[in-house]
Amino acid sequence: MDVCVADRHVDNASRGGFRALYDWLTGSTAATRGSKAASGSGVGRETMPERIGRFKIERKLGEGGMGVVFAARDDRLGRTIAIKTLSAPANDESAHKRVWREARAAASVNHPNICQIYEVGEQDGRLFIAMELLEGESLAERLRRGPMSPDQAVSIALSMLAALSALHARGIVHRDLKPSNVFLTVHGVKLLDFGLARPQVDGSASIDAEVTRTGMVMGTPRYMAPEQAAGEGVDARTDLFAAGTILFEMLAGRPAFGGRDLIEVLHATRYEQPPALTGSPAVSAVDRVIRQAMAKEPADRPVSADAMADSLRAIRGLQTGATPALAQALTRIVVLPFRMLRPDPETDFLSFSLPDAIATSLSGNSSLIVRSSAVAARFVADTPDLKALAAGADVDRVVMGTLLRSGDQLRASAQLVEAPGGTLVTSHTVQSSLGDLFSLQDDIARRVSDALSHPLSIGTPSPTPNAPHDARAYELYLRANDAARTYDGLRAARDLYQQCLELDSRFARAWAHLGRCHRVIGKYIEAAPDSALRAEEAFRRALALNPRLSVAHKFYANLEADSGQAQSALVRLLGEASRHGNDPELFAGLVHACRYCGLYEQSVAAHAEARRLDPNVPTSVEQTLLMAGDIDRLLAIVPPRVIAGADDGIRVIGLGLTGRRDEARRKLLEMRQASRIPLFQSWIEYLTAWLDRRAQEMIDRAAEFGGFKIRIDPEGIFQEGWLLCDVGEFETGIEYLRRAVAKGYFVAPTLSSWPQFDSLRNVPAFREMLEEAEAGRQRALAAFREAGGDRLIGS
Repeated sequence: MDVCVADRHVDNASRGGFRALYDWLTGSTAATRGSKAASGSGVGRETMPERIGRFKIERKLGEGGMGVVFAARDDRLGRTIAIKTLSAPANDESAHKRVWREARAAASVNHPNICQIYEVGEQDGRLFIAMELLEGESLAERLRRGPMSPDQAVSIALSMLAALSALHARGIVHRDLKPSNVFLTVHGVKLLDFGLARPQVDGSASIDAEVTRTGMVMGTPRYMAPEQAAGEGVDARTDLFAAGTILFEMLAGRPAFGGRDLIEVLHATRYEQPPALTGSPAVSAVDRVIRQAMAKEPADRPVSADAMADSLRAIRGLQTGATPALAQALTRIVVLPFRMLRPDPETDFLSFSLPDAIATSLSGNSSLIVRSSAVAARFVADTPDLKALAAGADVDRVVMGTLLRSGDQLRASAQLVEAPGGTLVTSHTVQSSLGDLFSLQDDIARRVSDALSHPLSIGTPSPTPNAPHDARAYELYLRANDAARTYDGLRAARDLYQQCLELDSRFARAWAHLGRCHRVIGKYIEAAPDSALRAEEAFRRALALNPRLSVAHKFYANLEADSGQAQSALVRLLGEASRHGNDPELFAGLVHACRYCGLYEQSVAAHAEARRLDPNVPTSVEQTLLMAGDIDRLLAIVPPRVIAGADDGIRVIGLGLTGRRDEARRKLLEMRQASRIPLFQSWIEYLTAWLDRRAQEMIDRAAEFGGFKIRIDPEGIFQEGWLLCDVGEFETGIEYLRRAVAKGYFVAPTLSSWPQFDSLRNVPAFREMLEEAEAGRQRALAAFREAGGDRLIGS
């Protein structure tokens, strides 16, 4: 029987990586090499025996690398059973020990979801196991007919986890959980084949420890946890990883980790993530459990099979009266900056802005997750490393291309390729005048969308939902997008967006980006008294033109939070997420809005959902963790590289509040070297004064923030009050805190728990403020639940 290389069984002692791979690929192991030297042949090549032990053989059921299985009759008890024999020769001591271990492991556990062992014996030097004969089919056979509905898949997963719980309670790790070892019968699910199961061992020597030595790779590659593939120690969490991969495969109808050979599969297992699953809020909730089970580090997985099962049982909406929707694996795509074949100052901006516009168009396809241009910029190269792209950007498809100008004509050549394999899916060359850039962008986006349309079936692709109405306006829009990539370019970008809208006032996306420019410039860069009003007007114009424009909702939500309307922002973002649940930016916006409402648990859950969809999407979860007092977790987060030079003030505050002031000063030095924005430099000086306990200098430095909209942001106001309380300036500090709460910053958990406020707890004004914050938090929590927040992000 031909078996896909990645599904074949691995059993290699550690004799060096290349030797182990050679043995595995050729099927040459210590056992098989010994069998070639031994006389006789395996059971599979002999005439079927009449009896094995006291059992009468009726027929052969199957044969695999680990043994042969027969149907047999137990005349003594009048029942038909299954007998498994070992293919390896009788003089292979390792094989003998493995079979005896299998028998002991299985026989020691009595559970309805585990195949029952009746007897273990030996005949003519060959070991055999008599076991329960099951009627039905393996999960592997069932999956050949396609994916399962979420309720069916979860039901099978719960049975698997129940069996694993029983095994783990006896200190046994299965080590080879895969669809062919999960059997579906009319009476329920049965876990099979304990050929690799072994007791967990500590450092003491034992027979079992000798059979499975450190460095031995045993299991099936597609379902191996990273530590198992590396030949490292395994425990119960290794089985949970395999359970997660099987649950993914049941829902998606494809393995979690692909690859054309062993090397690619093991690389994917260790470094890549499978695509996110969508289809309904219940599917997304199941996918969140799968993500945790398939965490690369065992410590990040569920603590037990029971804990994973509890998470699955808690999911609502799996069983409905209507026909359940199947899960869909979202295709992850990145559009890389195009390479200019000949430098041209007048069109060089298109290298970034044209791919960015193509990515924006593709994001209208509900079966795609399109990585941001900031992520794409990290992988600029004449010849991109597709393996690094697949792992680093977490993508399945890559669009790359070139641009060449000739007179007033521009020729673009684009290729869509698979990652990491590099297979060309489609290529396309289009030429247009410089005065009609939108048609060029639209043509490429449609070609890419058409090439992906066959495997993508959710909704109708809509690559151009916000078409501009003026060619020159679109060129200005692309130039503005290029300028808006940095803080230094925001003022130039603002002017370009305004020129664009003078030519085409119906271009919704330009209004949304103009609103962002007004907000960010007024908050951090330029003291503009009317910046907030201008930003709000721009966002309202964008949403009036296109009420479903996600980018406008996300940008507007930040302005609302600044203005004390975080609850309104929260409700609107949840509404958009319910309609467009594969947009990680919406959930990143919810991280911000939930925190302002004091909903820290929900903020962290929104971050997890955003990262489920895009592991590189920036969120403000660090600020949430600071407010929640989870400093260790805050400091453990590695900021995405797309935020190069970002303000690390949150980490400085976390370090300083927990007494780690020297570390905080070193972080401030890094900030000073990375940032050129005057306001950020003033903030650095403010934090330096705080670390040195110079309260008056803090107050003086804060005056430098005057005129900037950061002074009306309740989160910024709260931070100033918090740090003033930390240095003993309670009278001024409590006034700042009161203003922040009055502006809708309902962070009651922070006020209740942080020690900087201990001296204020009996002050009537503080207690009144705390009650106001808690009341606001409860109102926001009720609004969150009414808008379906629990269902959407699983908090």
